[in-house]
Amino acid sequence: MTTTSSAPSENVQCDRAVGAVLASAAGDALGAPHEFGPPLGPDVQLVMSGGGALGWEPGEWTDDTQTALAILGPLARGVSHDRLLGEVEQGLLAWMASRPRDVGGQTRTVLSEALRSGKPLGQVTSEWQRLHPDAAGNGSLMRTGPLGLLNLPRKRIAELASSISALTHASDDAVEACILWTDAIHRSITAPADAPQGRDWLDLVASGIDLLPAGHRDLWRERLEACWTTAPEQFRPNGWVVSALQAALSSLIHTDVPLEQPCRHLRRSVERAVRIGDDTDTVAAITGSLAGARWGATAVPLEWRRDLHGRNTYADPPFRLSGLDGLARLASNHGRPDSIGWPEIEIESLLPYYQKHFHADAVAVPLDRGITVGNVHALVNELPSTDVVVSLCRMGRIDVPDHVEHHVVALIDTSNADNPNLEFVLTDTVDFVSDCASSGKRVFVHCVMAENRTPAIAAAYLARSQGEEPGNALQHVERLIGSRPQQFLVEGIMTLSPREFQL
Repeated sequence: MTTTSSAPSENVQCDRAVGAVLASAAGDALGAPHEFGPPLGPDVQLVMSGGGALGWEPGEWTDDTQTALAILGPLARGVSHDRLLGEVEQGLLAWMASRPRDVGGQTRTVLSEALRSGKPLGQVTSEWQRLHPDAAGNGSLMRTGPLGLLNLPRKRIAELASSISALTHASDDAVEACILWTDAIHRSITAPADAPQGRDWLDLVASGIDLLPAGHRDLWRERLEACWTTAPEQFRPNGWVVSALQAALSSLIHTDVPLEQPCRHLRRSVERAVRIGDDTDTVAAITGSLAGARWGATAVPLEWRRDLHGRNTYADPPFRLSGLDGLARLASNHGRPDSIGWPEIEIESLLPYYQKHFHADAVAVPLDRGITVGNVHALVNELPSTDVVVSLCRMGRIDVPDHVEHHVVALIDTSNADNPNLEFVLTDTVDFVSDCASSGKRVFVHCVMAENRTPAIAAAYLARSQGEEPGNALQHVERLIGSRPQQFLVEGIMTLSPREFQL
């Protein structure tokens, strides 16, 4: 277990911010095939299968993530918070004008009327809400997650969550649910690194009650306390925004946090949300947004990430996880790329940067049948004979061609503090590489110089997939590559056991 009680580093906070977006989209895509279906038993395997009533592609996100992109997109462009409401309104209207495949009833009604009449969306929704005072669907809660990435005072974020919810869902229940969930995501990103258990999740959300109108606070305390005493499976149907929030929170509360690799709680809680049934994609997306804000993008398994894709609007081409990841990183940094310009779309290739600043000969050595490991300088030479590239460093948009499956794994070669999910990342990456090779794919794993991250993954692979004793695996890789990873990576490798003995 690698968690500590200290505040997270900037790298971890970025990972959590990105996690709030990616885990929500993953939950959305995982739940899509089961939307409005019955509860699912433990014998039902949950995979990115696609299908369902609307015929989703495997790993395709739905309207939950599409509407969240109306918020995430402006944040990634650095739109100021005082202009955000107008930008989100335009984004939602553009999405509706593109004739999306899946739209909630209340959302469809108000967006369609705003497009027809030319009236401001908020005005249309306010008029509709007066005619339907009891309507409180979950359509604004499912998209609210990106607002938690804002670096603003809590009260200002609550104001934005309220006004952006009211664009389509103006009931007190919808607005206040968005305030609570957005606030919990915002505070979770910067929370100490202790692994939350049970009631910690309840306290996290309940801490936002002070942002609500005084007359509504006791009601919300009762609603949230019910999540502590009630299993998630009891919160159905969950189209009502309150029951959707309760189902998501109860899934987080009542899913055990593993003692080893505690971030596996993310996958388990999202899967539990899907198994509830009914509005599966939405409840799983809501669950994922808060789980991801705590455990980080590095807790989203590669098995889910490899197929994750979708649209912004139906007038735009679909894009993959790397594009969603880039938007989330920009949004978490006020719309600015990092010091080398990543992940701005204009920085199409990072290979010239690596060649200029990190001089080295190309290194590419066979590790096992179908698996080669090395450095970034060998990438171009390896691409013609490679089906899957696993990059352990930042990469540009065109550095790996579209026909080659490509994944960037955030293994940071600085310190343990920047890698709170280290054992999971090692395990998940080498299991993914092993499965790719077993299916006949040729895999190239690399970092920049093959000095720390590449030998760490190589040794972890030998320990888990080949059953080598970790110490021997490290010596084996040092002879092979000529480099031994830093001590904190070594300590992570030493915890690994052969895969066939994992529960």
